Amino acid sequence: MKTTAVLNNCSLCLIKPHILAEGQVGAVIDMILNAGFEISAMELFNLSRPVIEEFMDVYKGVLPEYLPLVEHLSNGPLIALEVRQENAVTSFRDLCGPHDPEIAKHLRPNTIRAKFGEDRVRNAVHCTDMSEDGELEVRYFFNHLQ
Repeated sequence: MKTTAVLNNCSLCLIKPHILAEGQVGAVIDMILNAGFEISAMELFNLSRPVIEEFMDVYKGVLPEYLPLVEHLSNGPLIALEVRQENAVTSFRDLCGPHDPEIAKHLRPNTIRAKFGEDRVRNAVHCTDMSEDGELEVRYFFNHLQ
């Protein structure tokens, strides 16, 4: 299957399994579109623990909740999106808000994690951290895993 991913001016968004289970995917996507992002690729994935560990490897030893994150992401379906806009990684990170939803609720109440996040593992979405990794992360999901 050929991907619709454009692979430039892009960031990866992973809508986490608990958002799917709670039926909140549409609300999250609405926030992304209403913020002026284009969604150029979207796919549902059920990923094994080894695949999640490979993708999340950069966070090993960095995020204290690395293992619970791997567990959560491999525990049910998730949705991967290629989101596009100028300075996509930085602007999308701004829309997602701080990693910790409690901090997001206080400092950035209009962000995705403030509205839909529960804790540092179930924080609604993963987004690309660094500008140079946007295309790399999108390519992982929409080329490598295809």
